Amino acid sequence: MAVAPLNKFLTIAVPVAPGEQVVYKAPVGTSAIILFAQVANVGIGNTSPKVTFTHRRTSVATRTAGNVRNNRLANEIEIPPNDALILIDGRLVLERTATVSDSIAINGVQSGISTIKNVVYDHVTGLTTVTTLGAHGFTEGEQITMGGIVFECASTAGITSNIFPAPQVSFTVNRVGTSTIFETNTGIVNNLPHTFQPSTHRFIRPVGVAITVVGNSNGNASVNDIIIPASGTNYISTTGVLTVVSETPHNLGVNDTISINDESLVFKCSQDNFFKEKKYPRSTDPASKSNSELNNGVLGIGTTTINSFTVQVGETTTGGLVGPLQMEFICSILESSTT
Repeated sequence: MAVAPLNKFLTIAVPVAPGEQVVYKAPVGTSAIILFAQVANVGIGNTSPKVTFTHRRTSVATRTAGNVRNNRLANEIEIPPNDALILIDGRLVLERTATVSDSIAINGVQSGISTIKNVVYDHVTGLTTVTTLGAHGFTEGEQITMGGIVFECASTAGITSNIFPAPQVSFTVNRVGTSTIFETNTGIVNNLPHTFQPSTHRFIRPVGVAITVVGNSNGNASVNDIIIPASGTNYISTTGVLTVVSETPHNLGVNDTISINDESLVFKCSQDNFFKEKKYPRSTDPASKSNSELNNGVLGIGTTTINSFTVQVGETTTGGLVGPLQMEFICSILESSTT
């Protein structure tokens, strides 16, 4: 006897926080229909934030796995004060098959965003003390959103890193300590201490001539040789160590030196949930050739293998974003089992 498809209605309601957030992904064996989706401007005062709403199709087929196609249904649409934007009023079908995985994502642009410098979380009481890089401008009782905060915590799998908050929620400022410190309560997680970590980074690609040899001691590499960073290149923010994986053997030794051209290495980072591409080093970074106080970006080789080497480019101490609550998203979904 045939089994009738299982139908289920869902409502998803989340604040639009700094950075991109995937608000729904069709589960395995399910087709979903987005019946309605809306973003409201709930900000205080004369705020006009902007929202981008994206349908994302990711290939899960063997030969093309990981390929992504983004279709923006709304691109940086401004929402006036006390108004709302209807994103979907009808039907948008999301598929999850053997070859594709569909999801929807939302990203907001708003005023009042601050970079987070440190977070101290008390897992017993939920008290969370946040330090920002610049003045946050918050008042007691104000609703806020945070995103892209990396915590290191213990689990059954050992020490792991998790991006908070997930799922996205809003919080209330309980106390303002200084212009750069405030307290909120993010909830209790029993017997699981959390330690704040700076942003994590994912290498995307090089731009132009990224790395050149400056000096060599063993004679195997030549001055002005070009090194092309490849997949596997990695930056550890807590140590400042950049591991470069080269496309071909680099012939560098531990006493050799290289330089990295400004904005020639493209990364995505956890601070905005790996949304925007960012180019490094910036002219203000320790590894920049423009930094006359630190040897004009001449970097000594640390360790080497045939196709990789390490250099010290400077630590990152910040991670995550915080801002006043200005937008809220809601959608209604019908899920239908296909198995």
